Amino acid sequence: MPYALEAVSITKSYPSDNGRNVVLRDMSFRAAKDEFVAFVGPSGCGKSTLFNIITGLMAPDDGAILVDGEETTGRVSEKIGYVLQKDLLFPWRTVEDNIILGLEIKGHSKRDARARASELLVEYKMAGYEKKLPGELSGGMRQRVALMRTMITDPQIILIDESYKALDYPLKIELEGELLDRVKGSGKTVIFITHDIEEAVTMADRVYVMKARPGEIVEEIEIDLGTDSHSIPERRMSPRFNEYYNRIWKRIGGAHASAA
Repeated sequence: MPYALEAVSITKSYPSDNGRNVVLRDMSFRAAKDEFVAFVGPSGCGKSTLFNIITGLMAPDDGAILVDGEETTGRVSEKIGYVLQKDLLFPWRTVEDNIILGLEIKGHSKRDARARASELLVEYKMAGYEKKLPGELSGGMRQRVALMRTMITDPQIILIDESYKALDYPLKIELEGELLDRVKGSGKTVIFITHDIEEAVTMADRVYVMKARPGEIVEEIEIDLGTDSHSIPERRMSPRFNEYYNRIWKRIGGAHASAA
């Protein structure tokens, strides 16, 4: 059975005063169905460039992206949904109208789109906020709306680009737990990039550790915390948590020092 997502020898560079600036070099990885995969590394390791290549918004110089075994390099796949670091909600559209945007673009009727949005609003504990504008919401609510906007199109693969970075710690923990509750066991694949090692170890089944200049994978780590709990505090209390955390920290610290 093919992987939900596979990257094969991805290399990407940009023109520079000295010729070419290599951002990613020979990156290969895979993600299975119902798997959480994290990319963690220092600033400048090319994680956002990698996500743009995965989504098809950018083509690599070399290498290939495969979704369910089908090559999608350089083109957008409807099986992939993207939750950006900034929620980018349209301030003039209501919560409901922001959520249904993707279905509108795909030509679904507003009636059907609103019915699906109503289901999601209940699921995400935001029923009653349909007619609110983004400016009336808290940061956590805005992130829930951004996630619903992605989930309403039922993507097979969900890319998350440090979407919880700006939230306060308790709210971040709450939303991480909600994400595990809603996605784990659904058959969907979640791939997220983060600078937060705690987040990577807590959420992921597999962590790819990257170095900078150029971005390369220096280690692939299978995470097994020994618990099926979706509670973030419980997962962080696992006796294995510190072992994985320290392993990644040493890798990132060493890679960052060597690149400086």
